[in-house]
Order: sequence, then structure tokens, then C-alpha cells
Amino acid sequence: MERHEAAAGLATATGGTGTRRTGGAGRLAAQARPEAVVAVPAQAGPDGRRVGRPAAEPAAAAEELAARFAAAGPAEADLLATAVFGAYGARHLGGAPQQAEPAPGTSWWHGPTVHHSTSPLFRPLGYRRIRREAPAQAGALPTGGGRHRKPERPAAGALAATAELRTAARLLMAHPLVTADGPHGAALPLIRRHAEALAEHFHALLGYRLTLGPAHARLHKAPLPGRDLAGLDPAGYAALARALAGGSAAPAAYAPVPAPVRALLDAWRPPAELAADLLTASPLPATAGPEVTVRRLLAETPVVHYDALAPAERAHLLAAAPAETERFADFLGLTAEIRAEGVALLDPADELTDLALPGPGTLAQAALLLAERLVEELCPAATENAPPAVLVPDALIDGALGDITDDYGMSAGWDAGYLADLAAFRRDALDLLHRMGLAAPAGRTWLLLAPAARYAPRAEPEPPTGTGRHSRPATAPASGSASSSASASSAGRGRDRQAV
Repeated sequence: MERHEAAAGLATATGGTGTRRTGGAGRLAAQARPEAVVAVPAQAGPDGRRVGRPAAEPAAAAEELAARFAAAGPAEADLLATAVFGAYGARHLGGAPQQAEPAPGTSWWHGPTVHHSTSPLFRPLGYRRIRREAPAQAGALPTGGGRHRKPERPAAGALAATAELRTAARLLMAHPLVTADGPHGAALPLIRRHAEALAEHFHALLGYRLTLGPAHARLHKAPLPGRDLAGLDPAGYAALARALAGGSAAPAAYAPVPAPVRALLDAWRPPAELAADLLTASPLPATAGPEVTVRRLLAETPVVHYDALAPAERAHLLAAAPAETERFADFLGLTAEIRAEGVALLDPADELTDLALPGPGTLAQAALLLAERLVEELCPAATENAPPAVLVPDALIDGALGDITDDYGMSAGWDAGYLADLAAFRRDALDLLHRMGLAAPAGRTWLLLAPAARYAPRAEPEPPTGTGRHSRPATAPASGSASSSASASSAGRGRDRQAV
């Protein structure tokens, strides 16, 4: 296999996680030495010499790591896992407004809203399917202006290479561990073909490393809070480290470990050289400069709120948001919403995310409806200087969730366990909104964040009935129809709320 090299990794720094949080991952990374970004067979450097720890150390490293996990608290263990394994996927909001991009400085509270769903449950009154135009091809040249001049197009080979590079990059952002026997093994030759360009792009943009082995590709990501692996607790992480030291990809070898760990290893199918790499490779430095930190947050999280950034990071994003988002449009095909409160990168294909919102299933549907009801009640007036967040009364959450459950629970076939346990339903729906950057805990209560307003579209009236000779007369809905019921319900709330 060809050897590929890229520039040296970021200098190691102590403490923090790139998001100004410290923990076990920060201490672990502070002890690690910087490494070059390489895409070569596991344990072999560009000159043929071994890199990292000797191959005989995985078992000892696994025991040391297992002890660290066992002694850590849940949050610290999650952060340590992101530093060691870096196996979390990117996360982005779904849906794009059909309206034109608003003027700079527009608040999410008062900006365009999302009319996006494939489920009739979430289609508004007056919903009409609008064909979305395909995004322009990256690198396309302007067409000639002459009357008989044919459009100028890039060479087919260049377009194909750009498309392949983007496909491989998106796959690695979503699934940082790609193994020959895993669910995405068919893409391994594509990653190999573009390994050098991928390594250079990931290092320059995000400070990430890309390594290749005989049967795997691994994108080393930086520590990121809130990205636990399959809900593992500290004991589960310790079991994962010991199972990886076994060096076998056979599912039968995972029988002694807990079921969540067994399911994770069965999905990864780690070959021996990847298992050793996961246990012995030096983690990425825990801190980075403002530019790289901001880019990592843009690439990996649904929303980057200005108020959540350190001063230097906030200053950089405020000054360079258009340029930074353009980089991700070129490399990953992501589009941007730049608002008064922050920046969100969106995937037009609604694929580059480990959580989907909008999405199928009980929690995603209920969380979206809950966000809409809360925005309806709490959205600041358009004349106000909109705050980045508003406090949500507990009674409003309970009442809105109760109404949603009564209205849609049975008809939408929602999970019976949630319908029977509204406390658990509330907890998990709010947790999903929190993970997606739309709500945040504040002591014993909650804050509704401005980006939630993008999911509360206002109903748009149908165009007036035509008067021409071929126009059809308007037809009033039947008295028992869903449209008339939804309209009555909307009018009763004192404001035009989009029916779902």
C-alpha cells in the first residue's frame, strides 16, 4: 500500500478540550507527544520504522486505560473516551428554509423557518411540495456569454475526483472507524485512493489525523463533550478497552463483555491492527487555537452559539464566519445559517448527523412538536431586541407535552412506554433538544435557545382562488376534516400557529 504523509500535528498543550472544559481526556492528552499525520500501514512510519508504542503493549495499555475509566465519573469517562477513541460522528440540524437568506444580523427568532418533512404528521396547513434545486457543483466555471458559445465545464475527471473526495470525507466525518468487514467496508478503497488529499484537508482544516491499516481507516478526532459511545458507563468503557486488547474481530469473542460493548464491537469489527491503534496511539492535543477550535465545533456540533465561546473564539467566528463556512461548503457540502446568535452548518442531504431532527421515531417527532409549541408561547416580539435564550416555565413544558401526547400519541403510533411514563418522555425529549443545541438546562429548569425558532414555521395561506375561466372554485373542507380541526385549534391559541 502506498505511503502518504502530511504536515506535523498540532503542538501538545495541557488542560481543556478545545471547548474550554477540562477532565480526564485533557490530562491524558497532556501526557501524549505530538505525532505526524500519516496514512500508512499500522505501526509503520514513512521510513519503515515503528511509530508510537511497541506492538507488545496493547494489553498493558488496555489495563491502564480500563483503570482510568473505572476511576472516572460518567462525564469524565465520556470525555476520556472521545480523546482515546474519537469515534463519534458529526451532528447537524436537518431541514433548510425555503425562503431566501435574511439580512445579516437577523435573529433565529425572527428569521426564515423550516418547511421540511417527509411525514404527513409534520406537514403544515397549505403544504405544497417544493422541488429543491440541486446545489451547484463545486468548481463549476461560469458559462460563456457569447450567443453561440457552449457552456464551459470542468473536465469530467476533475469533477469525479472532487465528488469522490467529498464522499470519502463525509463518510469519515460520520463514521471515523471504517473497517473492511464493517458496514462501510465497501468505501475503504475510495478512502485509500484519496488518502493523501484527505489527510491534508483534515489536518489543515480541523487538526485531525488520518491513518490507514491493511483493513481499516481511522480519522482521529479531538475530545468533545457530550459524545458518549452507545451510552456506555465507566465500567462499560473499561470492558471495551479490555475487549479490544483481545485483538479478535469474531463476535463470539465478545460474549463475556456487556451487551452494549458487544454491539459496538460487532459494528466496528476492529481488525487486530485497529484494536492496537485504538489502545496505543497518542490522542490529539486537548487544546487548539481559536480558529481550529471554532472549525471543530462547526463541523461536529449542530449550532455554535456566540455566547458559548471563549472571547478569542467568538471574535474569530464573528469576523470570519462567511470564510469559515465556505471552507465546509467546498469540502463537505454543508450550507450555513449565520444568525445574530451564532452559526449552524446544515447538510442539504440530511445525512451527515448521528442524530436526526427532523427525524423518524417517537422522540424526534415529539421533540420537534415540543419545540414548536414552546416557541409559539415564548418567542420574543419582532420589535424586541431578541435574547439568545428565554426561560421556560416547568408548567409550560408539562402542559405542552401533555397536549402533544394527547393529540398525536396514539394516532402516530408512538412508543407505549413513553406514553405511559410522561416523566421519562419529558426527560428524553428535552435531552434530545439539548443535544441538538435547541435547549439547555439551567439548574432545575430549562432555557429555550433561539435556533429552536427555525422549527416553528408559521402557516402560509394558500394563494387566492383564480377567477379565470379555467379556475376551479374553492372547496371548503369538510366539517370533520383534519384541516378544519387544526384551523380551529390554531385560532383558539390566539396566534397563527402552523398546524402539524
